[in-house]
Amino acid sequence: MEYMTTKEIARYLHLNEKKVYAMVADGQLPASRISGKWLFPRELVDRWIEQNTIYPGSGIIDSILEDMLIMQGSDDWLLSRVTQDFTRKNNIPVVTATVGSMAGLKAVSSGKAHMAGCHIASDQARELSAGSGKGCYMMDLFSRRQGLIFDRSRHPGITGLQSVEDLGLCFAERQQLSGTFQLVRRLFDDLGVPDPSRETAGESRTMGPCSSHMEVALAVRTGRADAGVGIQVAADLCGLDFIPLHTEPYRIAIPTQFFSRPHMVGFLDFILGELKSVSASGAAGYEFDDLGRIDVPKTIEKEEISNA
Repeated sequence: MEYMTTKEIARYLHLNEKKVYAMVADGQLPASRISGKWLFPRELVDRWIEQNTIYPGSGIIDSILEDMLIMQGSDDWLLSRVTQDFTRKNNIPVVTATVGSMAGLKAVSSGKAHMAGCHIASDQARELSAGSGKGCYMMDLFSRRQGLIFDRSRHPGITGLQSVEDLGLCFAERQQLSGTFQLVRRLFDDLGVPDPSRETAGESRTMGPCSSHMEVALAVRTGRADAGVGIQVAADLCGLDFIPLHTEPYRIAIPTQFFSRPHMVGFLDFILGELKSVSASGAAGYEFDDLGRIDVPKTIEKEEISNA
């Protein structure tokens, strides 16, 4: 463990040495007295700084929470539907922006949203939302199937992603900060072929970017694209064919400072109740086995352990 002298810790904390001694005397700073000198363990000091950091709670985004909710992130048809129902029945606006999982998590991290919908790995989600105070709760809503959306009557030779490459088809592409864009890249990489968005001989066989799964399906339906990857319900609603490729969890990331606020609690209770009703009747391409499961931030886990 690295130790700092009184002069070093004063410079590190931008304080004078007299103030450092006063804080030590009051038991405010972690310190050890060795051979008559005070030494300060760097790791414990950094931890003390983190524990005593006050995160913005009275800024614009916090005050907006009293009147409305702001949700950015991944597009999902079912979540959009229950969110609209919440606004209609409770007269509390929920402003949404389908900017993609990664962009939504970055918005939460920078204090531009109260929550973010995402369908990327938990570790990556935590890393992207790391700036949001003491972390985010991750609440599971459902799992959903993503797959290849196409019109078999126009392209009977499509059997999977490999066909898109083999037939030289035009592909409907999502925005680069979406989880689906990442998924498509990974699926094509697994096949060992370049996805259509990667230029070959100076040309790219793509259209877009599309900001939602429905936009992908509509592009295929209207003939502006031959195929694209999206959720099953988008294909069903547009009367298109669907080949499943991947099942993924979909969750909402909520910063700890907003999680217990009345509007947020009301919103979460409402959508969980609505999704429970949907699960009873069934929804194409959705599964609800982990509905309402909460992944607690590591900072909260440490506090719970220390308080036990």
